[in-house]
Amino acid sequence: MYGERLKAWGYLIILSTIWGSSYFLIKIGLEDSYGNERMPPHLLGALRISFAFLALTPLLYKSFKKLKKKHVLFVIISGVVGNGLPAFLFAYAETKLDSSITGMLNSLVPIFTVLIATIVFQFKLKWNHIGGLTIGIVGAVMIVYQKLFSTNISIDDTIPILIIVLATFCYALSLNVIKYKLQDLNSMAITSISFAAIGPFCIVYLCTTDFFDRVVSQPNFIEGIGIVAILAFVGTAMAVLLFNNMIKISTAVFASSVTYFIPIVAILLGFTLGENVSILQLSGIGVLILGVFLINRK
Repeated sequence: MYGERLKAWGYLIILSTIWGSSYFLIKIGLEDSYGNERMPPHLLGALRISFAFLALTPLLYKSFKKLKKKHVLFVIISGVVGNGLPAFLFAYAETKLDSSITGMLNSLVPIFTVLIATIVFQFKLKWNHIGGLTIGIVGAVMIVYQKLFSTNISIDDTIPILIIVLATFCYALSLNVIKYKLQDLNSMAITSISFAAIGPFCIVYLCTTDFFDRVVSQPNFIEGIGIVAILAFVGTAMAVLLFNNMIKISTAVFASSVTYFIPIVAILLGFTLGENVSILQLSGIGVLILGVFLINRK
């Protein structure tokens, strides 16, 4: 028991570092230091899933042996909402949002996790959860306040934030599905099969775009491919394996606590891109993390 708890904390620290860096990698995959486009978001999302699928392909043979009929639908759901949609949603959002703000908003995952677990999976909501949810929502509003409530607000400012909110909801839904519906399937099988459910479609999609023309005509596009490869192999394939395993040896809420540390890494790396974080936003992430702490408090 103690060994599993220690292992879970180890996973938490590693994943926080990896995923905190992913927003930085998405940003530099989308554009270079001069603001020139390296890769459009739809290609970045499709390439990220395609690379991750190819990296996990050697695991498929053993994984399919463990797959039962009752698992199929839920593994597909996990693949689509836990990996496929967020890869595109985060890429589109970061064409308008700083990577640091994106990393901070990712802390909404535990809030949606508790809400979904309560509504769908009969998780028993307690006073600390209600308090944590309330405080967490206040913190999230503080993070985006300047973008949502300024006098010059436009639809272009609102949509990227809503996209991130949708992506965090997708993560939370997948997390609950893995915890409550795939408990008897190991993390290797969940990860490899869930990517097999979406990877081939992304490869086919890439072939219908101008992907290969860009490889030939845009030098900085090739740089983008290298960045996405790191993002996919480390930040997606390897990290999702670790994350799914962490869910299995802990709780869904503990696993979602990776968002305690992701914003810290995202903010520090955002500074290297010249991104500015206001005092209100820093205060907001502090309030949001306090809410997540209350949610996880026994």
